Amino acid sequence: MARFDSSTTAAVGASAVAGGVPTVVRCAPTAALDSVFPLLLALADDETTAASIRIALALADRKGAVPTVVRALGDLRAAEAAVSPLGGIALEEYFSPEYRRLCRESVDKRVRSVAGQVQWPLDATDQSPIDAIVARASAMRAGLIVMGLRHHGVLRRAVSRDLLGEVLRLSRVPVLAVRADLSALPKRVVVAIDFGAASIRAAHLARHLMDDEGAMYFVHVSREHSDDLRTRLDALIDDLAPAPGVTVSSILLHGDVQSAVEGLGHAVGADLLAVGKEEHSLLDRVATGSMSMKLAHRARWSTLVVPSRDAKQ
Repeated sequence: MARFDSSTTAAVGASAVAGGVPTVVRCAPTAALDSVFPLLLALADDETTAASIRIALALADRKGAVPTVVRALGDLRAAEAAVSPLGGIALEEYFSPEYRRLCRESVDKRVRSVAGQVQWPLDATDQSPIDAIVARASAMRAGLIVMGLRHHGVLRRAVSRDLLGEVLRLSRVPVLAVRADLSALPKRVVVAIDFGAASIRAAHLARHLMDDEGAMYFVHVSREHSDDLRTRLDALIDDLAPAPGVTVSSILLHGDVQSAVEGLGHAVGADLLAVGKEEHSLLDRVATGSMSMKLAHRARWSTLVVPSRDAKQ
C-alpha cells in the first residue's frame, strides 16, 4: 500500500493535499509547444467522441491548436464484418464510396453539433485506425494527437490491437487520451515523474495544455526517503512557467508505483494523469510491460502519454 512521505518540503502559502501532504510551489519559464501547433483529432463512433471534440475546441480557442479530424473506417469495422454470416457483402458495403461519403457527413455533423461552425479539415479513410492516425500525424507534423480513452472488451481489444500504444510507438507524437467525462481543459493534473526524459516532457506538455487556473502535482514513487529526490523534483518545478493561477507541488510517495499514483489521483480529485513512455527493449516490454500504458489502460482519468523522443528528432 502506498504511503505519503511526511518529510516532503512544505511550500509557503500552499495547502496540504490528501490529509496533510506538504508541498513545494515555485514558478519559472519554459515552453512545450509552439504558440500555434497542428492537432490531430482522431474520432471513433463511441461515447468519447463529444468529449474529444470539446477538448480539441478548447485547445484551439485557448492554446493555439489547429485541429484536423480523421475518422478511420478500416480495421475494426472490417474485422467485425468479416466474422458475420454476410461478411463479404458487409465488407463491400463498408468500403463503397457512398458509405465513405455518408460517414464523412455524419462525422462532420457531429463535430459541428459540439464545436459549432468550425472549418476543420476532415478525412474519412478506409485505413485502419493505427495506419490512418500515424500517417496523418506524420503528414501534418502534428504536435499532439487527441483521441478517446475507453475500456475495451477482450474481443474488441484483440481486433483493434493496442491502439494507444501502437500510435505512440509508431508516431512518437504525444497523445491526449480523453475520457467521456472530461468537459473542459483539465484543472487538477497529476504528473508521474521518474526523472526520465519522457516524464519530464510530459510535465512540460501538461503544463501547457491545462487550464490557466488549477493545480499540478509532481509525484515520484521511491522505496526510501531522500532529500536528493525532493531537490530533483523541485528543480523540475523551477523549469516550468505556470500561469499565475496555477500552483505546482512536489510529492514523494512510497509503495507500489501504480497504486501510489492512482491513490494520489483520487486524493486530489485529478482530471488528468500525465505520464511519460520511455522506449524499452522487447524483453522489457514482455516481462514487465509499460507502467505508462498500465496506468492509461485503467482509464480512471483522461491521460496524457508522452514519448521520450519527439517525432521530429
